[in-house]
Amino acid sequence: MIQIEYRTQRLSLPFFMLMLVLFLFQVGFGLLIAAQHVDPLLLSGILNFNILRAEHTNLGILWILSGFIGTILFVGPLLSRRELAAPWLVHILFYALVVVTLWNVATQALAAQGIAGWWMGQPWLQEGLEYLEAGRAADVVILIGFAILCYIVLRTFPPLRAWNEIHWGLGLGVAALTFVWIFGMFFVERLDLQEYFRWYVVHYWVEGVWEVIHISLVGFLLVLMFKADVKAVGYAVFWGVTMVWLSGLIGNAHHYFWVGTPEFWQFWGSLFSALEPLPLVFCFWHIYLDAHQDRKPLENAPAFYFILGSVVLEQVGAGILGFTMTFALTNVWSHGTWVTPSHAHLALFGTFGMLGIAAAYYALPILRKATGFDQRLGKLAFWLVFTGMLGIAFGFAIGGTIQVFQYRTLGLDWFGGDVFPAMQFYKALIPLFGLVFTVGAGLLVFDLLTLSLRAHRTPTAEPMRPTPQGRWSSTLHGFEAGLWLMGMWIFGAIITLGLLSFNLPTVQAGDPTLPYLLAGLGYPGLLLITLLFVWRFLRSLGARQRTPAQSTAPTPQVPVTSPAA
Repeated sequence: MIQIEYRTQRLSLPFFMLMLVLFLFQVGFGLLIAAQHVDPLLLSGILNFNILRAEHTNLGILWILSGFIGTILFVGPLLSRRELAAPWLVHILFYALVVVTLWNVATQALAAQGIAGWWMGQPWLQEGLEYLEAGRAADVVILIGFAILCYIVLRTFPPLRAWNEIHWGLGLGVAALTFVWIFGMFFVERLDLQEYFRWYVVHYWVEGVWEVIHISLVGFLLVLMFKADVKAVGYAVFWGVTMVWLSGLIGNAHHYFWVGTPEFWQFWGSLFSALEPLPLVFCFWHIYLDAHQDRKPLENAPAFYFILGSVVLEQVGAGILGFTMTFALTNVWSHGTWVTPSHAHLALFGTFGMLGIAAAYYALPILRKATGFDQRLGKLAFWLVFTGMLGIAFGFAIGGTIQVFQYRTLGLDWFGGDVFPAMQFYKALIPLFGLVFTVGAGLLVFDLLTLSLRAHRTPTAEPMRPTPQGRWSSTLHGFEAGLWLMGMWIFGAIITLGLLSFNLPTVQAGDPTLPYLLAGLGYPGLLLITLLFVWRFLRSLGARQRTPAQSTAPTPQVPVTSPAA
């Protein structure tokens, strides 16, 4: 593992610590929401569902941003071969992030009282727009914070002529992070126009800007972990970023279907939304190539586990489940139902959250001088959060399918009718798998916060023993990996057909057999094959932990380890 060489890398440590604290609070709010789905009267009048949901969503965005910033500040000196520029601004950036977090938590409750703090036509305290609930005052602080991050990154990077593709990916990412936020800075009274610009921020942040930063950071972390060739990784980053922006810009139109915008967006939104999974397939394939390029044992298994989880759940949650529900003919049924959070949880936590955790597992042992830490807790935590999140997605997806039929097709009542009782079993699954996820989250936070205390008290590696025999531990070749990927997309196609079947006259007449059957095959199949594939991938790498490296090829030179001038 590369040792720390730049003193300003330590400025990333508070951001990782904040990320872990906010992550725990977000998980806690999520458990309360899950319990309220089972008992809607729980904490009624004290912490209502809409307030808890806003807190849960906002904290999810904030802890992921904390992880992004910490990761960028950690890799910046390694990527640029010099210290971070203007370290005093990093402290201001951290305090700004803390202030925005406290502001969000404190002002969400004002929504229940109808208080927005209007002044000069703008809601300064609390805005009330979904995912952008913070008021104008927080918006200004956020814009300043993004501008500071952009300035630090661009000043740290070398002159443009010396940039590689990873420099360009991160540079464009942090610049766009600042620019796109401007679209969320002004409140518009017309609802359709407000929704139009709100999705500029929400969609371009997540499916544009964040994806660009994600691809760039994943690429550079693979360079660090596997000594992969920077040029080869840069090539993958370039095409990944290009395809993200080509598909994601017009793909934003799938949010315009039902908010009063022109009908032509239904065609263009469906078309380009269908193209959005392409860069995710590319990213998925490149992590396979990098992980298998030298056949050497993993030095930091938890970090790679979470990187793999990030890329796989990006493929499944953002790619496949995003694909299934963003056609106009499927979205007309799925939008506003539990089908959406099935996609959203896997996509947001899986893609971006797991990347932040992976970066923390790579950076914190170096920053805390604990490179000999016991990796078993990290591995266990990964499997708990990974399995827990897949279970949560399953509960949302099947419950959402029932909800679509009962609520959208039959038009039945919610409380006192048939919809709530029909979904009750799947409502109970959410807190059940949520507890599994919470145990894993608690373990990984404990592990990361205390690894320096336990680094030299526990064994750091498994004893050498013969490579286990069996299909699951054999080398994972590209053809087999492609078959796993194809299997995921086959189940995704089944799910898509299930949502499309709601348009059939027989289903509209009250027969749910076909959509229920296809959902019952598609969702469990997709989530099970995802779990088995990750198990297969990690078993094949785990066999390398117990045998000497079989490759005699020279290790590619990684141009990131020279000390600062």
